[in-house]
Amino acid sequence: MIETTEKFIRVYEDLVKEVNKRAHVSDSHSFEIEKATQRDQGVARHRELLRYIRDIRHPMQHPKHKSPGPAVHISPAFLAEVEGILNHLRNPPNANSVGVTRKDMKTAQLTDQLGDLADHMKRTGFSHLPILDEKDVLIGVFNEAAVFDYLWHVDEQIVSRSMTVAEVLPHCRLDAQHTETFRFVAPNTPIDDLIELFRAIETPLTRVGAVFVALSGKPDKPVQRLITPWDVMSSDKDAGRDV
Repeated sequence: MIETTEKFIRVYEDLVKEVNKRAHVSDSHSFEIEKATQRDQGVARHRELLRYIRDIRHPMQHPKHKSPGPAVHISPAFLAEVEGILNHLRNPPNANSVGVTRKDMKTAQLTDQLGDLADHMKRTGFSHLPILDEKDVLIGVFNEAAVFDYLWHVDEQIVSRSMTVAEVLPHCRLDAQHTETFRFVAPNTPIDDLIELFRAIETPLTRVGAVFVALSGKPDKPVQRLITPWDVMSSDKDAGRDV
């Protein structure tokens, strides 16, 4: 237990350096959590735990008890959690590490029938099927929101399983303005930034349904990867963090 506590002190010092670097005050002798929170989403998401870690370290550094030995012993599990935060800040996962690659991506063709796509989505759990042009540039997304948008805009119309994507394409386009919107990011975009994207409410009636990874984050570049909120949630839980 003593070895664990001593290692915690060393890891804590490294954590202070990493956080202060993100706060742009590397020469500070304080733990600049608040300043770093304003500049860095990774620190912001761990702010409460970082404060807790600081509060634990404080009595170890400035003891007020008279009895011999430390007042606080660090458990291996807690040390592992602190090390995990340090590793996350030093090596933040990015958009290139989550989601579905272009090679594994199921796409929708203009000639595909809606019934077949619905069957595939139910069977695989995919909620968004990108519609790409011959250069893999995104021209739209087939999903439930597109179908509902079609029904809302076309009076006395019935959606048939034999209908094709081409017939509902205007409601699949990125500017269709239905309940879901889509964003583009660069491959090196940190996961923490993606989480904030998915958390953000575009309007009271819309949210970000999926994020597409493309070179420089530009919509006119070939799609490299598709990321849904579930992909980010799964990644975050695997790392032991709450979304």
